[in-house]
Amino acid sequence: MNILGLHSGDLQLDVLPQLGGSLAGLRHRDFALLRPWDCTPNVRRSACYPLVPYSNRIAEGRFQCGGHEYQLPRNFGEHAHPLHGVGWQREWQVVDCTSHECHLRLSHDPAGEGGEDWPFAFEVDQYVRLDEQGVSLSMTLRNASQQPMPAGLGWHPYFPRHQGVELSFAASAVWLNGSDSLPQERLPVPPPWDFARRRALDNVGLDNCFEGWHRQALVYWPHAGVGVEITAQEGLDHLVVFTPPAPQDFIAVEPVSHLNNAINLPAPQAHGIVLLGPGQDMTRTLRMSIRFDGSGAIV
Repeated sequence: MNILGLHSGDLQLDVLPQLGGSLAGLRHRDFALLRPWDCTPNVRRSACYPLVPYSNRIAEGRFQCGGHEYQLPRNFGEHAHPLHGVGWQREWQVVDCTSHECHLRLSHDPAGEGGEDWPFAFEVDQYVRLDEQGVSLSMTLRNASQQPMPAGLGWHPYFPRHQGVELSFAASAVWLNGSDSLPQERLPVPPPWDFARRRALDNVGLDNCFEGWHRQALVYWPHAGVGVEITAQEGLDHLVVFTPPAPQDFIAVEPVSHLNNAINLPAPQAHGIVLLGPGQDMTRTLRMSIRFDGSGAIV
């Protein structure tokens, strides 16, 4: 598999264009800041992958847009809801690459192979830039079809669950899931899920979407005195946090543009879905910066 190695100072970042345009790992010297890829052909074992042209689940794969009803096939085994768009399951083309940045591109044609996975033509460019302080990720999604397209973007970074890992982020609300794993009820953040002050994850079990977050979060490993500060651009206004129990070796902190299954809510655009007209595009940017003193805690 083609691995693009980027270097800047003490940081090293590996990119996997063939495996969903994903990242294989981000390291500061020998310390893994993102969970290292396990070298299997499974993008869900990578360090981070792009979510495009939507994030998380679409209920039973059904949605309506422009007076038409669409049905998407399952894309994650027997899981009832299509998940995370199509970008994570496609090979991306390398447009350009240097020692510290690369430009990847993915084109989707609903009339081509795999076209049933999304009924609208689109093109997306992903830019990965590494410097001595961290990595910047950016995606621009363009509607290449002749009708309006509902759209969303995001990233799915995995962080190593080293002993005592701590998390901080502030949010105004969280969505509780029903038995179908879809958001059902919006509530103020309850105390067990409140990470406005940095604290250990312990056994908190989250697979939920937060909204009204400050677009800043910190994952911190106190035993190593190092952390990753996540800073999202306006438009990545939702945060999915997934903290599976042991023996899983990761936590996921995912800045995304819209609520899970927002496409099926009465007002999708109020929950972050962008309706792109023909030829229109949207750009979202995420920054992950290394911190050595825990100063990225939310105020």
